Amino acid sequence: MGVCANCNCRCELLLWKNPLETGKYFFGSLLVLLTLKKVNLITFFLRVFYTIFFITGSVEFLTKAFLGQGLVTKYGVKQCPNTVLYIRPYIDEFLKQLPVKQAKFRKLVFAEIPKNTFKASLVTYCLHKLFSWFSLWTLLFVADLSIFILPLVYTKYQKEIEATLCKLNKCGKEKLSQGFNQVCDQLEPHLKKIGPLNSILQNLKQKQPAAEEKATEVAAEATSATSTGVELPKVPETRPATQEFDVDQLVKDTAAAAAASSHAKQTEEQL
Repeated sequence: MGVCANCNCRCELLLWKNPLETGKYFFGSLLVLLTLKKVNLITFFLRVFYTIFFITGSVEFLTKAFLGQGLVTKYGVKQCPNTVLYIRPYIDEFLKQLPVKQAKFRKLVFAEIPKNTFKASLVTYCLHKLFSWFSLWTLLFVADLSIFILPLVYTKYQKEIEATLCKLNKCGKEKLSQGFNQVCDQLEPHLKKIGPLNSILQNLKQKQPAAEEKATEVAAEATSATSTGVELPKVPETRPATQEFDVDQLVKDTAAAAAASSHAKQTEEQL
């Protein structure tokens, strides 16, 4: 499989393959964050603008009064940079992707797949709590340090980290199972008086060990298949079709249009 050149470049940057290059980006980002922390950008840019306006107005007025012609209008910039040509490709790409994002957001809001909607609810709740506890600058500072430090630490201690995560996962499942059994034991005397609920509780207690054994077997099979290079069978995914349009078809059409546009641009440059 081919590796994307941009992805490879980013990986080398985050893994400190070239310390000088990575250091420039790392310390530059820290400098920007510290500047945002200490400097009020609104008052800074307002001060810059009123200083420029006052200087250019004064020079133009004085030179026109004493020399007969303003130096600012004579030697100033005559044309603006073509920002439209630079920004337009990004806007076009955004507009191509916008219908896809709208369809996915509609599915999420109107709970076409309730599981995904519950996940989105949990994520937004966690983000709400996170931003209520910490300021935006603090989160950006921690994220900047994590982006440049965690990949290097993970690649250096990958085996130890993965072993610790597996151990924590196993301990978490054991604690969850113990808690479930304790709750069942405490509720069992009260639920024996109610026949249907007692039978449901007994079924849950019987299915709990079987589900754990099944999950362990599936994890072991997946690990062995990954280590031996055997490709696991893919589970067919069923997606409800949208009434507006097919999202997958729209993604394919967008990619094809982008490829055709890129090919036409390369052909035009060669000509």
